[in-house]
Amino acid sequence: MALTPAEKQRAYRERQKDKHKEDFRKGGDAAADLFRTPFSVWEERNGLVRDLIEYTSLAGFELPPIEDERDPEEFVIDRAAHGDGDILGDAKGALGRVEVTVGVLIDTAMLLAEAVNRYKREEIEARLAELAGSAETERAAAMKEAVRLNKILNQLNKVVRRDFPQWKVEGA
Repeated sequence: MALTPAEKQRAYRERQKDKHKEDFRKGGDAAADLFRTPFSVWEERNGLVRDLIEYTSLAGFELPPIEDERDPEEFVIDRAAHGDGDILGDAKGALGRVEVTVGVLIDTAMLLAEAVNRYKREEIEARLAELAGSAETERAAAMKEAVRLNKILNQLNKVVRRDFPQWKVEGA
């Protein structure tokens, strides 16, 4: 009996998931068998990740150290608080730690941006409601302010995109 398109898609996704799991069994990265120099040794020579400490300290946090090849699991502050979610996957060593950190930082930035956006939208919408309900405000000034607030809301409707170099190799 022929498979429906949905069944074909499900089977394809399952094959992709199995392939992804196999890649991570090799050490977290499909290209892991090509790497000869440990990431911590490479980082010690180049110092690129250490330079980020200045940036993260501005935000009040520090990146996990990269001076050795301990696995990311050893740096989790409160494993019980994160439940059974397996964000670490099979990440190994300093490179795995940095790859997990990149993903966490991107997700964190997205969540923070969404929270700030939501806050600003709610506050601006509240000011618009106040303008609409106020009889004491001069009509021309109220209209001018409403236009300004709506321009701000329109700007908050936009999506900001940042390009990142690919940092993880999967399924190669």
